[in-house]
Amino acid sequence: MKKILFALTMLAFVVSALPQARGDDVSVDFFYNNLSGGNWVDVEGYGYGWEPDIAVSDPNWRPYSDGYWAYTDYGWTWISYEDFGWATYHYGRWASLADYGWTWFPGTDLDWGPAWVSWRTGGDYIGWAPLPPRGPEVVYEGQPIGASVDVEYDICPEYYNFCDVRFIGEPVLRDRIFPATQNVTYITNTVNVTNIYVQNNVVYNYGPNYDVVNQYSSRPIQRLTIERQTAGDLSAAAKSGA
Repeated sequence: MKKILFALTMLAFVVSALPQARGDDVSVDFFYNNLSGGNWVDVEGYGYGWEPDIAVSDPNWRPYSDGYWAYTDYGWTWISYEDFGWATYHYGRWASLADYGWTWFPGTDLDWGPAWVSWRTGGDYIGWAPLPPRGPEVVYEGQPIGASVDVEYDICPEYYNFCDVRFIGEPVLRDRIFPATQNVTYITNTVNVTNIYVQNNVVYNYGPNYDVVNQYSSRPIQRLTIERQTAGDLSAAAKSGA
């Protein structure tokens, strides 16, 4: 899989940068040296994972909650406001563990993706959940991920972030996400529409139909273009988010 440095742009303005390095450059050591705001832990059955401080201090925190969704040429792309978002929402997997809470695992197959989530839609609701590892060191096997992902990956209802579909285009989704205590109800009233696949060595995250969701959204969902940048100093890019 090609690993390059991408930047999200809208018109002529750079909105956000997503560091994407070549496979030889990205490793657990790379993340270990560049991720801040959390601690590394060695979890039996999973390997080395990273626990963000916010997951410890805020029991209601969940991955893919502090940011917004944009639609790019790679499909649904998560734009994070968190300093660690360049890594944890585009590489690896998340697991909610009894002894650690939400923990991110980079795994060994370090493919960049616009977002690694399961999608559900139905009625007035739309929801997304971080994909967990399938097992020790197993992150992504290069196979399509479809609507049976909840069963295949054993994704629990509490993994999901649900909101009213009218708010999916808002630039700050954190305050629009429903409490997880009602997620079983939302699961019952939605269907899984996950569609992640690889084409020409590029990961695409298609799920909810953009045109349909955009019609229900109270504001237009941003359409962004991902452009290549010179890789340069990957460590500096990762730390600066550029």
